[in-house]
Amino acid sequence: MVKIAVTSDNHLDINKQEPAEILAKQTQKILEMNVNYYLIAGDLFNDFKKSMAYVSDLQENLGDQTKVLFIAGNHDMGRGTDFAELESPVNDFYLHNKYVDIPGTDWRIIGHNGWYDYLFARALTQQMLPPSAVVFTTTGLLNNQ
Repeated sequence: MVKIAVTSDNHLDINKQEPAEILAKQTQKILEMNVNYYLIAGDLFNDFKKSMAYVSDLQENLGDQTKVLFIAGNHDMGRGTDFAELESPVNDFYLHNKYVDIPGTDWRIIGHNGWYDYLFARALTQQMLPPSAVVFTTTGLLNNQ
């Protein structure tokens, strides 16, 4: 079985977290859980270079057990980069405008730094969601369970 874990909006600097401490804790937990793919869906730091360094360090700590993937959030884009770099294939774990096929499955992880337009959430109704869906919107909670 393939295990995929996803995180976003850690905001380590805004939340006044010690990056080295969090890196050690994340490494330990991911290894304990035997995660195959770890997707960081943006907003690690308010600085692209800091985010990329953190992801690189995490991948180094995890070795071959876990493939780390990263897309930039709006906060990551705020400093330490420019549009040309954001649109380029910076390294293997930067997933923007790339995809990863998960071996032995029909799954594909597609990376894109695009932002979600919350105006679409206003049109959601419970009838449009699968039975197990839980969605938080600006107008409240939609829960089909």
